Amino acid sequence: MKYFFLVAFLLLSLSSKAQNDRFIFGFFPEASLSYKISEKYSITHKIESQNGLFDSNNLNEEFEYEQTLTDLQTFIGRRLSPFVKVDVGYQYRIEEGENTHRTIQQVSILQRESFYRIGHRIRIDETFFQDAPLLFRARYRIKGQVPLQGLSLDPGENYLTVSNELIYMIQSTEDDLENRLTAALGFYFDDKNKLEVGFDYRTDDYLVDNRFRHRLWFKFGYYKTL
Repeated sequence: MKYFFLVAFLLLSLSSKAQNDRFIFGFFPEASLSYKISEKYSITHKIESQNGLFDSNNLNEEFEYEQTLTDLQTFIGRRLSPFVKVDVGYQYRIEEGENTHRTIQQVSILQRESFYRIGHRIRIDETFFQDAPLLFRARYRIKGQVPLQGLSLDPGENYLTVSNELIYMIQSTEDDLENRLTAALGFYFDDKNKLEVGFDYRTDDYLVDNRFRHRLWFKFGYYKTL
């Protein structure tokens, strides 16, 4: 538990340096449902929603709730080995102004060590707009998970997970970078149910002059496997 609060304090400290840039804060719930359709193939459905509470662009800088977007995702995955999995997916984003479609392709690699896990994910996605060019993104995420009670994670125990993801995006002749740093406290109920609560700190607009942005989300997710 103390490690979770240490990482949370670090994220909040980083966000405090964003006073001269655009800073957004809100909460980010998500839920997923996964199930097998054969020995090697599985399907995952996921829903997530961004809900803003504070935006430094507002002149009064008051807390004000705003539902930003909702993503509906479905993935079909094939396990190549106990440690390697490939997925193809589709996302429908509900957002004010224009709803968008996205196709997703990814490879996930798992490293099991003596008392912790490290996951690598390489993902590319393509977002389609009605009146704008295709947005292409290439992404790499590394994620670690450590049990907080003993050397292995057993039902009813907790764990700490920390990840960092770097995203490169290009749309027409404009490109940019985004970084996502997350830390969460996990509650492992059993093989079919887990809950994570933590923070998701995102920075982007690195390559755009005078438009650097920080976003800090309080994130909580429930993950169900049938």
